[in-house]
Amino acid sequence: MDEGIKKNMLHLVILLILVIALLGVLMLTGLLACSSVPGGCDAYYFMKAALNPQRPTGPMILVVYGDSGMGNPDALLSVLNERDILNAQARSMHIDKITQGNIRDFDLVIVEHAKKICTSKLRLFQYYVSSGGRLVWTADSGTELCGGDYTGGRTSETDRLLLESERKENGKPIPIGPWARRDANFQVSFDEFLGVNYRGNYCEFARCNPKEMSGTIEIVNSEHKLSYGLSPSIPYYGDFAVVERSKDEETRLVATIDYGTSLLGKASGQPWLEGGKTYNFGKDLPFIVSTQVGERVAYYAVPLESFVIGQPGKNKALLEQMYQGMLYK
Repeated sequence: MDEGIKKNMLHLVILLILVIALLGVLMLTGLLACSSVPGGCDAYYFMKAALNPQRPTGPMILVVYGDSGMGNPDALLSVLNERDILNAQARSMHIDKITQGNIRDFDLVIVEHAKKICTSKLRLFQYYVSSGGRLVWTADSGTELCGGDYTGGRTSETDRLLLESERKENGKPIPIGPWARRDANFQVSFDEFLGVNYRGNYCEFARCNPKEMSGTIEIVNSEHKLSYGLSPSIPYYGDFAVVERSKDEETRLVATIDYGTSLLGKASGQPWLEGGKTYNFGKDLPFIVSTQVGERVAYYAVPLESFVIGQPGKNKALLEQMYQGMLYK
């Protein structure tokens, strides 16, 4: 074989290896969806399994839970692993036990029934996502400081709620919300990270009955990876978190819950709401929101298992699309 052809072939092989390595790095960091390359998702998860023989050949999901809040982590785990729904490979872990080291190998982390979360743990989730992980945050998770004492919006000098006046000039000296924190000298804007700001739960602002329809889930973008192919209007029964969407341009509104009329409510102990004031939260409330580079973070206003448990009809398509959208697109 001609020497020049050999050199060209060698250069071509080296270039191919570099391209494959680059694609692998982009996928591992979450900057490139594995579905961007034909067969890329299967190759991606196979490669992760090859690098770690202890993990299965498929996406790994971790359900992180606490001691209170909306959701039933055992029910969610059962739903995720159910053969007729997702047949996923999911495990669970208490919020107190998580460290960066023991969640980094999971492809998707879902947080529910974890109302009380320390600010240091919120920063851990941010680091997990910046390292390529994918996060689904649900309902009222992380809406209490570790100490649970809202007197003055703080529990200690190192773990307290961030005041509006600390984020912007001429702001009021009241907490922005439970996801806007101050950890010692650092501002932790987890509300901006999620793309929404928590106000309270629907059942705190209105009389609610789990047997009565709370509203209808309205799909805003039927082509989005979390809502592709879903029915444009889905009835929903039960409680949900009332949130306001952030003004960040990177935040994408995927679905809303149509309450039918404007939802009015007064503060019931939330320090970020002014006592005695009636708030108009609007008619169409954010229900599914995605954000961050590659939309690796999604917020759902309800626990995920509620789509198939406690509803007149199992809306498992919502759960299936979350799984496909977060892990294969």
